[in-house]
Amino acid sequence: MDYKKAYGSINVLEVEIRTFANEGYAVKYDFSRKVISWRDNYMWNNNFTRSISDENLKLIRDQLPLSGMLEWMNGYNMGLTEKYGDKTVIPGEWTIKIEFKDKTNMKSGAEQHFPKKWKELQHLIEQTTGCSFTLR
Repeated sequence: MDYKKAYGSINVLEVEIRTFANEGYAVKYDFSRKVISWRDNYMWNNNFTRSISDENLKLIRDQLPLSGMLEWMNGYNMGLTEKYGDKTVIPGEWTIKIEFKDKTNMKSGAEQHFPKKWKELQHLIEQTTGCSFTLR
């Protein structure tokens, strides 16, 4: 996979974290419509949908490749959790779904094995949504 090209062809990005009690957060970036959707399973009244500013769109496009997200998603899908992830004491799981411009999809996730570079993606989500993306 040509990762540099793949990052540029992401059309929709969905990232979800949740506890085993199904509490947590989900964010969906729809780049074709320039919309962010946020779902807070702790407090339903914190849900929102709003446009992605040009500044945040540029930030995402510039910073997402630095997180290595596609690389570790592919690694998890190949069973390389030792190389790309760390077992944590966090009682939760993560899921990422991607739709590319050519309508192909990629999905990855794990329970209690968070990627080593998870903090980079988490920080980017927090910067662009203005919300905490940490399990309680």
